[in-house]
Amino acid sequence: MIKKINSIALLLLFSCWSGSENPAVQSKYDFSGVGILQVNKISDHSSMLGSGEMVLNRITHNFLKYGYSVNESNDNLFEVEISSGKLSLELSCIITEFTDSEMIVVPYRHEDRGYTKTVVQQSSDQDEEKEKSQSQTSTTTTHAGKVRQGNRVEYTQSKVGVMLKMIDQDSGDMVWSNSYWYSGLELQRTIDLCIKNGVVQIKKLFP
Repeated sequence: MIKKINSIALLLLFSCWSGSENPAVQSKYDFSGVGILQVNKISDHSSMLGSGEMVLNRITHNFLKYGYSVNESNDNLFEVEISSGKLSLELSCIITEFTDSEMIVVPYRHEDRGYTKTVVQQSSDQDEEKEKSQSQTSTTTTHAGKVRQGNRVEYTQSKVGVMLKMIDQDSGDMVWSNSYWYSGLELQRTIDLCIKNGVVQIKKLFP
């Protein structure tokens, strides 16, 4: 039982988030003047149809969860109301990695070829005339080998990676960029935790 708990703990330790601790930020940009953050549509990753919509839904969900108003415009773009400021930003996302977990059945075969063991016994006799004679016997034992074979089940983890960037709508300047990835056991939770870390960092830009 203890070994099983330790294995789960190690799996959770390595099923973790990783992202750049220092995002690229235009230091002179006035983030306090941003009023609207427009979230652009996200293209699907080549490995899964619908992945773009899944990531987009998690982005808007996280902004809503942190108290921002989220509106869908007439052209199906989402707008996040940051403040009453006049500046507008576009948030774009590129999915760099999108892999669902898989169960893999791996066949195995273990062959024991067996072995042969020989035991040698040596004895000595002494007669009345104190003359020694020796005798030697040996016993050979053969152990047959055996073959074990079957299937072993292995699991691969889900992994999601994204690159986020924000561009000023008026000047076209890129003012912020960062990348994130998360590896976990279940795809939906992996997406949510990956995107959550990005939204938390974006949230820190606005007072």
